[in-house]
Amino acid sequence: MSDVMIRLQEVDLELEMIGAIRNMRISPSRTVAELKIAIAAQLCVPHHDIRCVIERYYNTLKLLDAPSKTLHVEGFQKTNKV
Repeated sequence: MSDVMIRLQEVDLELEMIGAIRNMRISPSRTVAELKIAIAAQLCVPHHDIRCVIERYYNTLKLLDAPSKTLHVEGFQKTNKV
């Protein structure tokens, strides 16, 4: 399986601020927990403070709350916004 492109949008809920969009590539065979660790490394924040939400079709949002599920099972396609 080839990697998927993820567009990261950092949102600080306490400060009500939206950060710049960043891009990263990751294998769809990685788990949600591994995705959070990779995002934490990109954003320089603790991974346990991260909540991931994927933007689906028509701006539908889905919380990624099952750490053991793979990104493929969660429905990640070629390009995704998290």
